[in-house]
Amino acid sequence: MRTLFLTVALLAFASRAAACDVCGCSIGGNYFGILPQFHRHFVGLRWSEQAFRSAHTGTAAHSGQFSSDEHFRTIDVLGRFYPLRRLQTMVLAPYHDFLRTEDGVRTHTQGFGDVSVLANYILLDTGDSLGRAWQHTVTLGGGVKLPTGEYKVRTPEGALINANMQPGTGSTDYLLSAAYTLRRGAWGLATDVLGRINTVNSKGYRFGNRVSGSLKAFYWKKVRKFSLLPNVGVFADQSAPNLDRDEFAEGTGGSLVLSTIGLDVYAGHFSAGFTWQQPVYQHLGEGAVQANARWMATLNYIF
Repeated sequence: MRTLFLTVALLAFASRAAACDVCGCSIGGNYFGILPQFHRHFVGLRWSEQAFRSAHTGTAAHSGQFSSDEHFRTIDVLGRFYPLRRLQTMVLAPYHDFLRTEDGVRTHTQGFGDVSVLANYILLDTGDSLGRAWQHTVTLGGGVKLPTGEYKVRTPEGALINANMQPGTGSTDYLLSAAYTLRRGAWGLATDVLGRINTVNSKGYRFGNRVSGSLKAFYWKKVRKFSLLPNVGVFADQSAPNLDRDEFAEGTGGSLVLSTIGLDVYAGHFSAGFTWQQPVYQHLGEGAVQANARWMATLNYIF
């Protein structure tokens, strides 16, 4: 039986507030997390929730004078398939439910988001080398985010909702990824980086290019018919400001660092996991946006 390897892959997805451009969802990021058995196909579901508070200026945010609260829930259908032994393809299709409350006024949008497709080539894999104490996996790849989600949702009065609250971006964006996994016995490290190059949509809006990365330590433990994988690490995201018809969009872009802790459980053809992320550093939307803790839960079928 092939030795189990794990990899971490990032997918940065910039979602897209009525009344104000400052909105936390523009700098939130989705990512795959630690994925189940490296050399097998899987399909799965993931539920994730994020929350932000936004102010009109960085000074107001620093004083605790926030003007709005945003909550973002997403259900992802995701999968990994191997058309060739060293080539893995990954697909992510999201459904979003966004809610923003400002001065007692609620803005609610929901719908299918933009589908992302990645192809990764396995450059190095020593998982079958039983004589090696240290085992390595290296993958490089790229992909595309397609403009499948709605990005022209309007209010009941007919006004176009701000880009940050749209289920889709309306642009075709390009992804570049690299991942490295190191394992010795039951212990391991997984690190990755993903860059995203965004294009302009038909409304003249362009989300800022971004780069994300993560580092996680994990431990593999067999308990009867179950395998447990506790993990801890850090996730970082850096995004350039958005452009609205070549003008910088207020309160967009910035840096975010999150500590992460999670547990994945494997039993037969199934795996389930839960991850909690807590901000440890942030400077978002020129200081006007504050990210709260976020979480995600997954359920996968492995075949």
